[in-house]
Amino acid sequence: MEKLGVGIIGCGWVAGEYVKAFTKDERSEVRALVSRTRANAERYRDQHNLKCAIETDAAAMLQKGEVDIVVVSAPHDLHTKYVVAAAEAGKHVIIEKPVALTMEDVRRQQQAVRKNKVKTLVSFVLHWNPLLMTIDRLIKENAFGNVFMVEVDYMHRIWMTTEQKWYASRERSGTAILTGGCHAVDALRWFARSEAEEVCAYQTKTDNPIEYPGTISVNVKFSDGKIGRTTTSFDAQMPYRFNIGVYGTEGAIRNDMLFAPKLFPGQNDFMKIPCILPDSGDVTHHPFMGEVSHFLDCITNDARPFPDLEDAAKTQAICFAADLSAESGRAVKISEIMDAP
Repeated sequence: MEKLGVGIIGCGWVAGEYVKAFTKDERSEVRALVSRTRANAERYRDQHNLKCAIETDAAAMLQKGEVDIVVVSAPHDLHTKYVVAAAEAGKHVIIEKPVALTMEDVRRQQQAVRKNKVKTLVSFVLHWNPLLMTIDRLIKENAFGNVFMVEVDYMHRIWMTTEQKWYASRERSGTAILTGGCHAVDALRWFARSEAEEVCAYQTKTDNPIEYPGTISVNVKFSDGKIGRTTTSFDAQMPYRFNIGVYGTEGAIRNDMLFAPKLFPGQNDFMKIPCILPDSGDVTHHPFMGEVSHFLDCITNDARPFPDLEDAAKTQAICFAADLSAESGRAVKISEIMDAP
C-alpha cells in the first residue's frame, strides 16, 4: 500500500511527537516540514533522518500532491488560517488544540472542511491514555449505573512572560481554559455522554505574569440532567495533575481508584487500577502514537475520526461560554455561543 504523506505546519515541541508517531507507523511518512524559522524544521529533519522538504511558507507545502495529511501545530491564533488553507487544498487535517480562539473562527474551519469533504482530528490526545480509555469502557459497560456527575481538572503550572513564551499572550494563546483546560472540558463531555446547556464560571488573577487569569472554575449543566465541574489552574505551585471523577448511583471512580461492586461483588473499598496515568504535561509522555494510528485507520477505512472538528466545536463552545461567564458574572447558555452571528 502506498504510504500517506504528511506535512507538519509549526515545528515546536509538539511537532516532534507527530514526527515520531508518523515515522513509526508504516502507513505514513513525513514529507514536508514548515516553520517560519527554517532551523526548527531542519532540526527535526536531521534528528529523525527524514527525507522531506523544508518550507518557510505553508502555501508551498499545500501545493504538493504527495502530501495527504496536514498537521496544524502552529500557535493558536494561526490555526484557522492554516486549517482553512489545508482543507481547500484537499488535505486531511489534524488540528492541535484549541481549535481556534473564537467561535467565528471555529465556524470558518467547519465550513471549509465540510465544503471540501476532508477528514479532521482535533488533538485531544488523552483519548488514547489507558486510564481514560478504561473509564470510557466502564461507562459503556454501565459499571457506575446512572452517572449523574462528572468532574475533570487540568492543573499545570504555567508561569511565564510573553518574552519567554507565546503561551503567555492573550492574543496568541487565548485563555487558561483554551490554552490547556480544553483537554479537561473534552474529557468532561466525553464521559458525561450528553451536551451542555448552561455554564457558570469564576476566575481569578494572581501575580502570574501571563496576560490572562490563570485559574478558572467552571460548572456545567447538561441536557440530560447531569452536572459537571472542571477547574483549570496555571497558578498553583504543584506537580501537574489531570484529575477525573465519575459518580454514579452504583459506583464511582476517582482517578485510578475504582469502586464498582456491580463488577466486583463484595467490594467494600476503592481498588487501584494499575495503568498509565495522565500525570504529566510533558508532550513526550502523551499517546500521540494512538492518535495518529486512529487517524490513519479512519482515512484508510473511510470512517469518522473521534474527536473530529464537529465534535470539538462543542467542546470549544463550553470553553467560550466559561470565559464569557467568568468575565460577565452571569450564567451563559451554550445556545448563546452556538447561535451567535
